Amino acid sequence: MTLKEWQILEQIQTLGELAKRLRVADTTNPAMLVHKWLKGKAFPRKENLERIVKATRGKVTPNDF
Repeated sequence: MTLKEWQILEQIQTLGELAKRLRVADTTNPAMLVHKWLKGKAFPRKENLERIVKATRGKVTPNDF
């Protein structure tokens, strides 16, 4: 499942809310970082991949990027 599909499934409305739910590692602008992941412009770092897998209960994995 893609991160975007999970966002829709969980009815998460904003990128800020998505970043908060994923517990994105401290960055200047977590919402912008999540946006780049959704658009395929960036690949999450290892610590963020681990957070994504945990937050989505394994529904989104590194192979989904």
